[in-house]
Amino acid sequence: MLAKLKLVKTSKGIDSALMLSAMLILWIGNYSNLDLMIADSMFDGTRGQFAGTGSAWAGNFQLGMISLGSALISLAIWDTLHPLAWLASRRSALRVVALSAVLVPLSIYLLSSFSDVPCPTDLLRYGGLEPYTRLLETLPASASGMVCLPATQANTAWWMLALPLFCLPERPRTALLFACVMLLCGLAAGWQQQLHGTQFFTHTLWSAWIASFLIYLLHKLLRDEDALA
Repeated sequence: MLAKLKLVKTSKGIDSALMLSAMLILWIGNYSNLDLMIADSMFDGTRGQFAGTGSAWAGNFQLGMISLGSALISLAIWDTLHPLAWLASRRSALRVVALSAVLVPLSIYLLSSFSDVPCPTDLLRYGGLEPYTRLLETLPASASGMVCLPATQANTAWWMLALPLFCLPERPRTALLFACVMLLCGLAAGWQQQLHGTQFFTHTLWSAWIASFLIYLLHKLLRDEDALA
């Protein structure tokens, strides 16, 4: 009973954290100039291009994340067909990680396909043709369709936020530390794309939020399913 109450309390805490973080990201994107300040610092006005133009680091990082995700998906399929000798919590974590490796990049990509938010390189400010507009503002009728929100180029890293589940429930502090490391990895990948001028900072934050929400939802659904089994 005590464990169940603790689980309910934890779920409510995560729900609140997701809601507050969404409100914070929305505020940053609509009522601050942080996106432009960061993009300005990365733009070389003399050369008329962003500082990271031509770098191959992001492509190599994405390839590594795709390889790791594919390996874990294969392991999850193998475990389904030939169950391995490990705890039920580890099996549940593996299922969430494998699903996240597929669904997180796919969801972010599909959401971005409905977006009309311009990338930094599309803006007049950085040599493009489009005016800068915030998320809740209406683009001019003459503006071209864009697909820059949420950030898609670094989305292959965000499924890694599911990896700390392997530490639960025995080592919650380790899981939290691991989650912070994975978050930094995702932000680093997003930062590299910002250096290319292909994303704003809040675009990366929205991708992280979507991934976190989806991973939490998958974990909750599979946990409840295991409890009923």
